[in-house]
Amino acid sequence: MNVQNFILPSTMVKGDIIPMKVSQEGHWNNQVPSKIPDDTAQNFSEAFSRALQEVNSQLVESDSLTQKMIEDPEKVNIHSVLIAGEKARMSLTYTKTIMDLAVKTYRDLVNLR
Repeated sequence: MNVQNFILPSTMVKGDIIPMKVSQEGHWNNQVPSKIPDDTAQNFSEAFSRALQEVNSQLVESDSLTQKMIEDPEKVNIHSVLIAGEKARMSLTYTKTIMDLAVKTYRDLVNLR
């Protein structure tokens, strides 16, 4: 007598392959399955382009807060200006480091002999 017949019908078992399907929420062990967001990048260039756009938006936000602080210091919280500036600086530094590493890697690959 085959033990697999007691667990699954023989029509579902084909060698080592057993189809699995989660049909009830309780099968997830009280965890919500993660869903892939609609705005997920399809390739590296798209992901890198989005990252550069985010860095640019942080720089623009920092500049606009700085200008507002100069024009009317009472309307802008100094902490917000400093935090936005530091975020922009860190993002730009990180982006520059990645670009330097990418250029170095490209040069290393080109100079392989």
